[in-house]
Amino acid sequence: QLWEVVGGADKGGIIVREGRETTSPQLPTRLATAAVVRELELVGERLHFRRVSGSGPDEGWISTSLKDKVLACRVARQGA
Repeated sequence: QLWEVVGGADKGGIIVREGRETTSPQLPTRLATAAVVRELELVGERLHFRRVSGSGPDEGWISTSLKDKVLACRVARQGA
């Protein structure tokens, strides 16, 4: 499953963490808005990803939503 980052435009992208917990260490770079990532694991609203396109860490954990904001959304499969 592919996801596109739709949040964080005003901050240069969304926060990526090393682990599933929101208390785990934050990576030094953000995952850019409009980046596309592949889902490795989804636990609640926490997504373990591998980056496919765009800038940011190659792998990590992001929140798909935060409070009332959507940060990442599933990409419809094309040609499937």
